[in-house]
Amino acid sequence: MRWILLLLATAALVLAFSTKSGAVMGFALAGGFVLLVAALFAFAAAKIEATSRPDTALLTDKDINALRASVRKAKPPQPPAQLDRE
Repeated sequence: MRWILLLLATAALVLAFSTKSGAVMGFALAGGFVLLVAALFAFAAAKIEATSRPDTALLTDKDINALRASVRKAKPPQPPAQLDRE
């Protein structure tokens, strides 16, 4: 879909620069820029979708609560014992 949008945007801009009519040029420029922005968002969405983690990799509420409980139960570290050297 994103390639089709980019192709349509290119065709609209080519039409805008090759026509002699002012009205056609205005509509083609507006349509070309709108299609170009739509293609930009489509490419960005595809890139984000390709690099995002699946929902199965996310922690569940049970896992989060277990982690919170283990952090609360953790004892503070004991200071090292002092050695008497005289």
